[in-house]
Amino acid sequence: MTPDDQTPPIDLQTRHSLRAIQRTRRTNPDLRHYALVDGAGYLTLTKRFNEPGDRVHWQWLLEGTELDEIKHAGPALLTFTDEDARSDQLLQWLIGRDQQSPLVSWLWSEQGFETVAAHLKSQLFTQLPDGRRALFRYYNPTVRQALEAVLTEKQQAELMTGILYWQTWRPLQQDYLTFTAPKKPEVCSA
Repeated sequence: MTPDDQTPPIDLQTRHSLRAIQRTRRTNPDLRHYALVDGAGYLTLTKRFNEPGDRVHWQWLLEGTELDEIKHAGPALLTFTDEDARSDQLLQWLIGRDQQSPLVSWLWSEQGFETVAAHLKSQLFTQLPDGRRALFRYYNPTVRQALEAVLTEKQQAELMTGILYWQTWRPLQQDYLTFTAPKKPEVCSA
């Protein structure tokens, strides 16, 4: 076991974040909590994700694409189905690792797992001006923060389809940056 495979000791910030997530899930039962994890920075995630068994539902989003053989280096989507020691241990580990070196986007949605996974999967590739396809690494927390300055309102709305809140950890500020779904324009009756 390498030092990276061990659960980091829980610090005050991690404990605070874990409690905030748990409180939000309890007080908003229609709001589902997802972790969108960038696998490129941590290569033994499959083992971690399998530890809680069926208490955590997860999927590699590059699975079934032309990058299937390196799917573990791409994004994984997780949702926690129960609050119990094993799933909370994984959630705590993700929060701690994320706050050491950002690798997670925390998503809140009223949509089910399959719907959110299908949407995020549909956003994985983009067409370059010369016609080539390229991987769009929106799932990397640092990239996601930088996108805010370059995406148009329409592109932001497309990326956030079905997602109410998208949070990424900001190490220098020691807090989460929250992106909210763009408001739909109101239609006035004539």
